[in-house]
Amino acid sequence: MPDLSTNAKPNDDIRTIARTSVGGGPKRNRSTELSSGVDVAESNPHPSKRFRTIDASKNGPAITSDEYTVGWICALPLEMAAAKGMLDQIHADLPEQDPADHNNYILGQIQGHNIVVACLPAGIYGTTTAATVAKDLLRTFKSIRFGLLVGIGGGAPSRTNDIRLGDVVVSQPTGTTGGAIQYDRGKTVQDGEFQRTGSLNSPPQVLLTGLGRLQAEHMTEDSKIPQYLSELVQKSPKMMKKKFSYQGSSNDCLYQAEYEHIEQYSTCDQFIHYGTIASGNQVIKHGKTRDQIAKDLGALCFEMEAAGLQDFPCLIVRGICDYSDSHKNKKWQEYAAATAAAFTKELLSVIRPNKVLDEKPIQELVSVAKEHLQVSIHQRDISAEQLAELKLQRRMLKDHPITLPTVLEARYDSKDVQDSPRCEIGTRLRIRETIHHWAEDDSEEPLFWLTGPAGTGKSTIARTLADTFYGEKRLVSGYFFKRGEHGLAD
Repeated sequence: MPDLSTNAKPNDDIRTIARTSVGGGPKRNRSTELSSGVDVAESNPHPSKRFRTIDASKNGPAITSDEYTVGWICALPLEMAAAKGMLDQIHADLPEQDPADHNNYILGQIQGHNIVVACLPAGIYGTTTAATVAKDLLRTFKSIRFGLLVGIGGGAPSRTNDIRLGDVVVSQPTGTTGGAIQYDRGKTVQDGEFQRTGSLNSPPQVLLTGLGRLQAEHMTEDSKIPQYLSELVQKSPKMMKKKFSYQGSSNDCLYQAEYEHIEQYSTCDQFIHYGTIASGNQVIKHGKTRDQIAKDLGALCFEMEAAGLQDFPCLIVRGICDYSDSHKNKKWQEYAAATAAAFTKELLSVIRPNKVLDEKPIQELVSVAKEHLQVSIHQRDISAEQLAELKLQRRMLKDHPITLPTVLEARYDSKDVQDSPRCEIGTRLRIRETIHHWAEDDSEEPLFWLTGPAGTGKSTIARTLADTFYGEKRLVSGYFFKRGEHGLAD
């Protein structure tokens, strides 16, 4: 199964077609396929010896919760089974976990990475549940550096993106999105248009550099997904061989949304797609709805958990088990879960464990984010309090203006002095700046006394400052002493 991974582009023509052996349409064939059942074992007569169980009590020192760095989250038990099948080693359960952590884990190792595999509670799905599982995981495993949300999803095929059952879709930042968008969260703006606002952050840098390395390798080498799938069915019961193997092109049927006609469709060997994943709280089972959302967002598939992990830096990997239309069935679920898990194992194989340790633990990132949020909230509250106080002062001044005792002759806006001179521009700057500094500094004395012989400009400076303070809406009182003048000599 050669793999020439493709970077997906937004759909430029969303017109789906029927491909079914029952209706006489063309079958979708890969150039090579992983066989099912015993044929897989025969293709490799030497079973994998890398899978073993470690009982920490019998095989050296126990592995503590702080030694696990990767959190692998699944939504369904079949996804957890596929994840377990990809582990190179299985570790013994921890003797205890945080009392507030309600998850149940499978612990193990892949390519030197200590992995924590968690699953959503049986029968309870959606973004909120995923968020709870991730939050509880961090209570016990405080050294987790990043998460992997791995499982099945519904494809959104188009002529641009030839997505088929069993293919793998991987979240990758495109444009302004981090690789996953919550399609059912947003606001209605003018003209009734729905504007989506829910988007996940980009995956951590160590995962993105790993993706780049893997994509480069797939340009010159075959993917290891077939190898890992072969190992999975070899070390599993017969029932697992049947369910987790390729289900055949005759069972890969994509129906046109409006059931009008059947067209020929191009085929290719690409089966890993990188781009945007649409996440929401409802299952998409309608072809037209699928096509419209996919066209709007450039989405390659749909799922129901990723939007709940906005505070959990992670990569989303989905194996395609249906086409998000009314023809949903469960036949491909196990195989799709296995292909997603196999891709994830291959990704981990190109990421050095010591590079993962260079990343900050999610718990630490969350704590820092909470501190910043609390500081922002505090600053916002202070600003709001100051604004409210200022508005109150302005309202009180407007409704009840402060009238200080004044002498008619001393008013600077009186008829007698309204035409009196002010300081020329650029003159008496030093003394004016000194008085300004005094007025703005709360630690200064409450009284500023300006003295000087007659004709030195005291009145001119006072009038100029009075105009300036009035223009700044600053409340300042003044007293002008002039011997021999009634009302100004006391």
